[in-house]
Amino acid sequence: MKQYNLPKDIYPDNVAKFHNCFNQDRVLLATKRRKPGVFSILTMLSIIIFVSTADAQNGQTDRQKVRDLVTVEETSHKTSVIFPGGSVIVDHIEDTITRLSVGRRELQIIEDDKSGCTRIKMVHRPREKFRGHWSGFDLGLNNFFSSSFDSSLPDDGYFMDLNNGKSVAVGLNFFQYDIGLSSYNNNTGLVTGLGITWHNYRLDSDYILTRLENGKTGYYIEEDLNIRKNKLTTMFLTVPLLLEHQFPVADSGKPIFISGGVYGAFRLRSHTKLVYDGREKEKSRDNLNLNSFKYGFTVRAGYRMIKLFATYDMTPLFQKDQGPELYPWSVGLTLVSF
Repeated sequence: MKQYNLPKDIYPDNVAKFHNCFNQDRVLLATKRRKPGVFSILTMLSIIIFVSTADAQNGQTDRQKVRDLVTVEETSHKTSVIFPGGSVIVDHIEDTITRLSVGRRELQIIEDDKSGCTRIKMVHRPREKFRGHWSGFDLGLNNFFSSSFDSSLPDDGYFMDLNNGKSVAVGLNFFQYDIGLSSYNNNTGLVTGLGITWHNYRLDSDYILTRLENGKTGYYIEEDLNIRKNKLTTMFLTVPLLLEHQFPVADSGKPIFISGGVYGAFRLRSHTKLVYDGREKEKSRDNLNLNSFKYGFTVRAGYRMIKLFATYDMTPLFQKDQGPELYPWSVGLTLVSF
């Protein structure tokens, strides 16, 4: 094995220069600038990476993988060697700076052209924070399941038949809080926040919702009215708890994400609205035995501008034995993310 000694001209004549570099920049090594040394480090690292990766692939006899092992990029003032998990970059703009990056750690070798000093620094780059997908503006459609997850209405709920295309769900998710769960990357985390959700149930009939004499939710018919619009609207304050995982996409700054979890909601208000002859309007704020609290399950997924969501209430629309047993659900898109 060869042994290398420091050049004779570094001692004792350059002792003062060595101490000056050490005191100012915590120098670990001082020597006159030698460009070949930097390129030797660069070449040696590239060969080690190439050989070790090639050896690991020799055992794969059943199939052959073809992929880029080492990418070398050269410009007039910079040379870059990029390999899986890290990179080596040599910059010659003013001083010669060699950066060896592996994960979130970076070793910097700085060769000062003026003083002839070489400084070595270890830099720990902070990990990017996890950023989930909840806040934004949602738009979707509503409908009901019966107790058996059947899309057909129960016998006592036929008057709740909906006009599917006009039964709209609108969500304004105005607050989000993220909790990263991975210490190695920012791909997995918990997401919570606050949002306000409006559910418009557009009835596809002339049945007018009301409370019957027995206190239950039912309907009545006004034969003299030419009803143009008949709907029930609810407004909830929603709090989600989602587990989200993100899948990085090569050559893209945006990941594919999927999340799922639960939510709880408190009803802020509700009303029915009728529009009939001559565009006359009639509103009623009787809550019609609606449940004040609800909880359910939700999933969200998307990539770039396409973001989908679905919700399913585990709490029925009406209080127990006070109306038909209907479980609302919604599907839609997140049109704008905050």
